[in-house]
Amino acid sequence: MQGHRGFRLKPLNAMLSLLFISSNFAAPSAHAVAQNASGDTIQINATNNVAPDDQTSDLYNYVAKDATAATKLAIPLMQTTQSVSVITQAQINAQGAKNVSQALRYNAGVLSEVGGADYRFDTVYIRGFQADEYLDGLRLPTVTYWARPNFDAYMLDRIEVLKGPSSVLYGQSNPGGVVNLVSKRPTADPIHEVYVTLGNHNDREAGIDLSGALDNDEHWLGRLTASGSKSDTQVDYTQYEHYDIAPSLTWKPNDNTSLTFLSQFRRDPDAGFFNQLPVVGTLVSSPNGKIPTGFYGGQPGLDSYTRKQASIGYQFEHHFDDVWTVRQNLRYLASSSDYTMTYPFGNVANSSYVDRYTFLDQESLKAFDVDTQAQAKFDTGPVNHTLLFGVDYVHDDLRENSGSGVASPIDYLNPDYSAPVARPDYTAHQRLFMTQTGFYAQDQMKWQKWIFNVAGRYDQAQTRTTTYETGSRRELNNYATTGRTGLMYQFDSGFAPYVSYATSFEPLVGTTFAGNAFKPTKGKQSEIGLKYQPKSIDALFTASLFNLTQTNVATADPDHVNYTLQTGEVRSKGLELDGKVNITPDWLVSANYAYTSPVVTSSNDGNEGKVAVSIPRHTGTLWTQYSLHGLLEGLTVGGGARYVGTAYANSENTLKVPAATVYDAMARYRWKAWQIAFNVQNLTDKVYVNTCQDNGCHYGLRRQYLTTLSYQW
Repeated sequence: MQGHRGFRLKPLNAMLSLLFISSNFAAPSAHAVAQNASGDTIQINATNNVAPDDQTSDLYNYVAKDATAATKLAIPLMQTTQSVSVITQAQINAQGAKNVSQALRYNAGVLSEVGGADYRFDTVYIRGFQADEYLDGLRLPTVTYWARPNFDAYMLDRIEVLKGPSSVLYGQSNPGGVVNLVSKRPTADPIHEVYVTLGNHNDREAGIDLSGALDNDEHWLGRLTASGSKSDTQVDYTQYEHYDIAPSLTWKPNDNTSLTFLSQFRRDPDAGFFNQLPVVGTLVSSPNGKIPTGFYGGQPGLDSYTRKQASIGYQFEHHFDDVWTVRQNLRYLASSSDYTMTYPFGNVANSSYVDRYTFLDQESLKAFDVDTQAQAKFDTGPVNHTLLFGVDYVHDDLRENSGSGVASPIDYLNPDYSAPVARPDYTAHQRLFMTQTGFYAQDQMKWQKWIFNVAGRYDQAQTRTTTYETGSRRELNNYATTGRTGLMYQFDSGFAPYVSYATSFEPLVGTTFAGNAFKPTKGKQSEIGLKYQPKSIDALFTASLFNLTQTNVATADPDHVNYTLQTGEVRSKGLELDGKVNITPDWLVSANYAYTSPVVTSSNDGNEGKVAVSIPRHTGTLWTQYSLHGLLEGLTVGGGARYVGTAYANSENTLKVPAATVYDAMARYRWKAWQIAFNVQNLTDKVYVNTCQDNGCHYGLRRQYLTTLSYQW
């Protein structure tokens, strides 16, 4: 393992100095008091210094009560006719998640750590399809790869996972679902926290979170959240380093109007570097020996990956009266990356050597998003309506320069990096524009114990690609209509069965042999489910069965080599069970199970009837934590298990990635305003192959332990 480079403390010291902005608030109590649904007083173990308004506070509770991802409205989950999961800040903190992928580990039907130990990007699969990512309800760019924005989990209030086609409110998207990241924003109640984390692999982190009213009338609220980290990894010669700061400001002149400015600035001087490893030596045994988990197939001194991102925007809301409300959410985002890599690709016959290639890429992205909504609440006889009209607009502009080359093979058992590797030249230069304008309407209706949701949308999407070295320009225009409908009945016992149907679309770049532009792929899903929220305890249980189909998938043209037709189809069926329950105010249990079966139902590629690559059929998790009293007052202990079943490693379904069970543990102790927490991920240091695709595999994250000291005042 390469020696750890000197850790530069100046950026972290600068953040810590901001702690002295404000310090005139009393120290918090170690516990908060709330009432449950039946009115009984309960005690909630505090993990921060803000006394929650009730037991639904994301700071304290795993059991979220509402989400905006499904309807763009703050609708209770028990009135949402679609499967939605919420990862609260309490869950993120307790499980020691450092990034979005880790925060989604304990979620039914979600495959989040596709890159194994590599968390440069959030690549999330829901119900067998790659999910789209949103920040505060606005789409994050999909036209870029290396310049994709990344977010520290500490900067988020919660993560909402909407499962199934979601184009009716969000426009072009994959049929699997949407991951909506919710930023921390100003609060009237004061929040003041500083933390420092140390861990293995020379992991060093620090952060601050300051929030509260800026005037006595609470018309102005402010928040400043920042984090920074630097660490080595389980792979030799690789590091992560990032600095993130997010100032936000809210103006509330009265109870009817609010305007929140949100901004985020991030710099990754070293955004990490990992290689996908050859199948032989990882998944498949090699007579020459197994590839070590610490093997680095790149070239020290040549490889580098830096990334910068910045965003600024606002969220505006005004209530005209009891009927009409208008909202507008807007964001401008800029991101850039500079990436040079040497990577292994395939084995050299009868040896422990692997072939290597080189690649470099520069990307510069500018993205603008705005979503304007009008909401009306009214009654038509006995039926209550919440009607939503909206128009949203997306504009992405990406410039990219790239090139590739060949490097010398390397011995994975005894790597020698002394042979020079030439940096390739830039040979490809292109610019890509993507715009989308969508018009949507939704009506959430309630009559007695019945809830009915219906929504429709019309989209115009355009993609324009210019290749500078050839002077070619290709333009694609798409028009699509999507919809969703759902029906639910709420029993007095707390049970709520529902049925729903939803559609989606996603543009597909390319042409047929005849020169006709591809149509968008289309998704459709039928879902039946049951939600249960008992009256006596704080809990939420959900069960869902889904049948999801994607059509217009590109597949080989049997009459013309190297051309494709849109006659492919993929179908995913499954079952998801999820439960989160505070058995007592001190004892929490979260458990889920998912069966997912994505199958290629139509194809000319020879994989018809095959299961999609990398998607396990069976997954399940269990997490529990308990807060002790008496002599051990202030101590909370917990742990969990994550099971990922077998998955196919190639499109021919001839290789399987073995199932794996990984264990996590946590313990924290709180004394007055101080808290120390200890988290261990992969407690037994299990070595396992996490995912494989046709061209390589990733090892899973080995044991990682973190000790965090925090102070709230």
